[in-house]
Amino acid sequence: YPDAAETYRHGPTYIDIFNADQHATKRLETPYWPFASKGDWEMGSWLLRSGLSMRVIDDFLCLEKSQSLSLSFRSAKDLRNRAEMLPQGPQWKCKPWTADHPTKRPIKLFYRDPIECIRSLFGNPLFADSMHYTPFREFKTAAQLVRVYEEWMSADTAWNIQGQLPQGATLLGTILSSDKTNISVMTGDRMAHPLLISLANISARIHMKSSQHAFLLLVLLPVPKLLDKRQEVRGVQGDRLIHACLDFVLAPLKMAASLGIMMTDPLGQPRFCFTPCAAYMRHIIRGRVDPTADLAAYKQEALKYRLNGVDQLFWRDWPHAEPSIFLTPEPLHHWHKAFWDHDAKWCIHAVGPLEIDFRFSVIPHRIGFCQFKEGLSKLKQVTGREHRDVERYMVAIIADAVSKDFLIVIRARIEFFYLSQAPIIDGDNITDIDAALAEFHEHKQAILDAGARVGGSNNPLDDWYIPKLEMLQSVTASIRNTGAAHQWSVDITEHGHITEVKDPARNTNNQDYEEQICRSLDRTDKIQRFELATSMWAAEIDF
Repeated sequence: YPDAAETYRHGPTYIDIFNADQHATKRLETPYWPFASKGDWEMGSWLLRSGLSMRVIDDFLCLEKSQSLSLSFRSAKDLRNRAEMLPQGPQWKCKPWTADHPTKRPIKLFYRDPIECIRSLFGNPLFADSMHYTPFREFKTAAQLVRVYEEWMSADTAWNIQGQLPQGATLLGTILSSDKTNISVMTGDRMAHPLLISLANISARIHMKSSQHAFLLLVLLPVPKLLDKRQEVRGVQGDRLIHACLDFVLAPLKMAASLGIMMTDPLGQPRFCFTPCAAYMRHIIRGRVDPTADLAAYKQEALKYRLNGVDQLFWRDWPHAEPSIFLTPEPLHHWHKAFWDHDAKWCIHAVGPLEIDFRFSVIPHRIGFCQFKEGLSKLKQVTGREHRDVERYMVAIIADAVSKDFLIVIRARIEFFYLSQAPIIDGDNITDIDAALAEFHEHKQAILDAGARVGGSNNPLDDWYIPKLEMLQSVTASIRNTGAAHQWSVDITEHGHITEVKDPARNTNNQDYEEQICRSLDRTDKIQRFELATSMWAAEIDF
């Protein structure tokens, strides 16, 4: 895009910001302060990241061999106190939240400033070679007849938004991802609802790797125990609370998307940045702006339109935020989980559970492929990996046991999934994706004719009321607008729930989970920043 992403006078680099810390003068003589040396820091860093309890760390430090190392810290408490003196990243905040409806416990909202999180990601020197600053259009050949879609910045939305920004502005697409997760150990019903944030400017091959830490935990959304006796009303109250909290937390991003804000890139170059919403990765989101006081009646009316009763959506005043665009298809649940919930069940009913179990059980063993020695029909706990493996086998498994049209339906669905999840998609691929979906619709009556689509009581159904199936018609439009769909899969963020929420929760005393999770993440963030800065100092790297 011409005349975009201009840089201004040189600004502070990552090292400059690191050296602006209140203890920077002490590190002039001892670079690893508050640790005595590099070895002292490496031992302390390993102990802090190990997940060991404070008691176990104390026991380790009491060993004669440990004492012979002459470490600067003598206890776990001393070690953690030293970690607290490391340079600070985006700080955690706590806000008591007044709910509109009675709850079992007071609500506390733990969050970080989204601008500080975006600033931290945008200025991270690890992403210097993987950051896109300008929207671009990529073509298959020099004739520029066939478009290629890969990154968000290569798609139409980024190009169109850039045209609405001031000349020279830098577009920073914000990625959000949220989902509830269980944090209770063994027993209990404690849930967390983390919201992660990242930048669409970071190359997909980077932000899709959990080891790159390209997603930051922005907020722990409340999961309160609502006291209303009616389940449908509690659902509306919970959904409205989530949107209200997001509306509050994301307000600085909305302001920056409207007015712009100066930020420094990994090379220390200031840029005038705008922060629209590029993608919100979730299973399915439904909402409608139509407030009412009678939540029960409103919920019943909203269900007629497949809405959840939220009247103040958090994106309603976010500039350049169009929900039909940033609510992207999500491959893990919309495709692979949907295949397990629907297509696999159609095949089981059409072939018969005993026969299909036998066919899966006799598949020859191959390294890299999952084995289903007990069959398929009785599996309960199945992950996304197994969903994909079942897709690989299914067409061959049912080939001679179903009608030709039935087989075409399943093959067309699988072809649609495989084509759609490619990391690079061109205009010809989009034509093939649309053709696969059209082929499915052309032959889908074979599923009903076989009596394979059944309800909860195994009664045959004669309709196609499947929301995830309906969403497939927007996949190719989404690819044109936001780039290849594989980058919006929640595989990486669900793994992030483990490192960002579950692991810290397991190291708590099972009281005040949220506060202890935030303290743990704050300490981990300081360690990562200090390690990066000292590594750059040791290698004499500065921009």
